[in-house]
This record gives sequence, structure tokens and C-alpha cells, in this order.
Amino acid sequence: MYTMIVGMTLDPARPEDVDRHFYDDVVPWAWQQPGFVSGRWLRSIDNARGQGVVVFDSAPAAEDAAAAVRATQFPPGTAWSIDGVLVFELITEAEAVRS
Repeated sequence: MYTMIVGMTLDPARPEDVDRHFYDDVVPWAWQQPGFVSGRWLRSIDNARGQGVVVFDSAPAAEDAAAAVRATQFPPGTAWSIDGVLVFELITEAEAVRS
């Protein structure tokens, strides 16, 4: 598995706009990407930073998605900007199992 991490700067006064962007734009886009496995989109408690953590089934799928994100231009005045996009190979993971 390969994970694309998207770092964002957010307008802390506009968390509703950021959330709408994640729900209405980003999630549907992710679902359409070849090799998409899962995603999580995060907003810092102070509303100033965001992270997208998106898992793909192959390096080419993750790299293609990363290239698309890097090429995206947002109109002036949006409540977010992309600071960087990186792709990582998943080495291991842990998950708590609760009954």
C-alpha cells in the first residue's frame, strides 16, 4: 500500500468552508481515483492546518493522484491552500480491536 499525504494551510475563520470542500469535493474526487483504498481528512484543533491521508493500492496510483493534486489551482479567496504532497510506502500498521 502507498499513502499520499497532503499538507494544507487553512483559513481558521472558515472551518465550515474547509469541511464542505473535504465532503463535497475531495472525497468524491478520491473515490474516482484508480487504486483508491481509503482516506482521512483532518483539520487541526486551531483550524489552521489540514492533512489528507489517502491510501492507494500501488505506487503508480498514489503518484498519479499526487501529481493531480500538485497541479490543482484553486481560485483566489479559497479557505485552503496546498503546502505539499508526498507519497510514502506503508511499512507496517497497528490497529486497536475492541469488542
